[in-house]
Amino acid sequence: MGDSLIVKGVSALYKGMISIKNFFVIEEDDDRAEDNVMNKKVENKRQSDIYISESVLDEFRKNVGRYKAETGGLLASTNDEKLIDKCYFDVHSHNTPGTFYYDVDSMSKVFRKWKEKGYVTNGIYHSHPKGAIRPSYHDISTALLHIDFLKLDYFYLPILQPERRGFFQIYLYVVRKIEDKLEVILEYALEATPDGYEYLNVKNYRENHSIEELRLYRKSIERLATRKPRKEVETSMSVTRTNKSVDLNRERPKCIDSNVAKDTVESKEYFKKVSNLYPEHVLNKVIVCIGTGGARSFLENCARSGFKNYILMDADIVSPTNIATQGVFISEMGKKKVEVIRDRILDINPDANVLCVDKFLDEHMSDTEFKGYLDSFPNKSAKDYLILGCTDNFDAQKRSSILALKYGMPYLAAMMYENGDAAEIIFVYPGVTESCPRCLLRDRFEKYENGFKNDVDSSSCPIFATERMNSLKGYIALMLLMYHEDSSNPYSTMLDEVKDRNFVEIRLNPHLKDTKLGIGIFDRVLDNAAKYVYFDETLWIPQHPDRPEFGSETCKLCGGTGDLRTLQSKWKLTDTRFIKFGGNREERKSFQQIRYEQINRGLTTLPKAVGSFEAKA
Repeated sequence: MGDSLIVKGVSALYKGMISIKNFFVIEEDDDRAEDNVMNKKVENKRQSDIYISESVLDEFRKNVGRYKAETGGLLASTNDEKLIDKCYFDVHSHNTPGTFYYDVDSMSKVFRKWKEKGYVTNGIYHSHPKGAIRPSYHDISTALLHIDFLKLDYFYLPILQPERRGFFQIYLYVVRKIEDKLEVILEYALEATPDGYEYLNVKNYRENHSIEELRLYRKSIERLATRKPRKEVETSMSVTRTNKSVDLNRERPKCIDSNVAKDTVESKEYFKKVSNLYPEHVLNKVIVCIGTGGARSFLENCARSGFKNYILMDADIVSPTNIATQGVFISEMGKKKVEVIRDRILDINPDANVLCVDKFLDEHMSDTEFKGYLDSFPNKSAKDYLILGCTDNFDAQKRSSILALKYGMPYLAAMMYENGDAAEIIFVYPGVTESCPRCLLRDRFEKYENGFKNDVDSSSCPIFATERMNSLKGYIALMLLMYHEDSSNPYSTMLDEVKDRNFVEIRLNPHLKDTKLGIGIFDRVLDNAAKYVYFDETLWIPQHPDRPEFGSETCKLCGGTGDLRTLQSKWKLTDTRFIKFGGNREERKSFQQIRYEQINRGLTTLPKAVGSFEAKA
């Protein structure tokens, strides 16, 4: 095995932004007599006996804290393995919009030199884009690779959030090998300030991974890295046509080296052919996607259109069954969906800003937390966001729609039917469309409110059905994002034409009415045109708010008023987790809901008979 730091290939730590040049160089012979160790413990958290020397933190200010993600290097301990007091910043690292690859040759030299001096190489530090504070699955698999090679039972894997000018936040993760599992724990977090370093309040984080599955994942990476390239076509090939010899080599256009292209091509060149379609201020709106798996091609095509800002919310990882039903790849198995999609977006549009939220939208996420993610993109108005419900979970879909109404933001949701026989899309724009999601999907809401459980998944659904749905979803998204933004743009007024037809269905099976779904509206509407249609038709079905005037009970969500903007003020102090529908009352308030409203009104003291925990402002 020798002293080469990696046996096969390059160790890649995924996360992604841009290539970095002209880094600050740390001299290998910089042996300080003594490091000034930070000796205060983490306050109000689980105690940690692992330290990072101030000299190492100061070095981070000079390199990784000054550059965009992804940069980094090696860590070591000179004596006590619980004290990280050596670092080496990799100035030769290989970067792509989605990866940080340390340079194996130069890092192996550093490793050997440290080994000669008796130092223990025991960590890799690198930076992630804003908001991505967790190590990815690939990061963790790389830690296992080093644990095996270095014959350790632990490995330090700090993640940094650079803020330029040498300021940063660092999240110290420790990966420990425990029997057949790899345990990942967040020890603590620090922030570099003008006056020094301060501890951050962070939630406890602990995750376990199967070592066997991690090793299988590494083997799949190695197979891809060692795959033989196809043989090049002979360059002397020529063809004779009508007594004229055509030199194919001469006429074949030369390919541009991808690395050269990244350094020489300005981002605006990528979108030159569509620059007249979308005004710059529209491209700076924020696309919030809740549930990302099936929406991947939609998100990638938003990036190809030039849209720059994204919030991706999903705690799921890429699994083998996703290969046939979503736009994922075998090399991505085991990785988090939000991260692989982020990497693709950045590979399409290097100027994009992608916030990955590795969580589900469930009862554990408060409205305050959700709003905090939205506020990561400052100086935005409600119409500068588009919230998309793209999950296969009804509760998450419902919650995403209610959050959109609470904050007055445009909303779009898509759902594929069983076997891919049909698809639906609903859209809402407060102040323009009158029907809320519950008006549009009343029967479905009522079924779930009465205990219905859905067991339909993506089995037997052709990938083409998902792509067809994503295509129409893209057009509707343009209608919502472009609404009254540019009078010369065809998408600017489309929403006005279909504002009362905000329930859309696509027929993807010509015999839809004969399936278990029994949907016959296409046959009724298209009866006179039967000889001209077969399937793949789209119907924009007229809608109205639920109220007695239209022969239905008053909507329990919006009240059937037709003006969805009223919900912004009505729910201003309401956490949408606690909104219930039942009887004639719209809401049934629990203790937690009463507490939430008190806090938002500044009432921080509860009656002693009710509870005694402290308020969080």
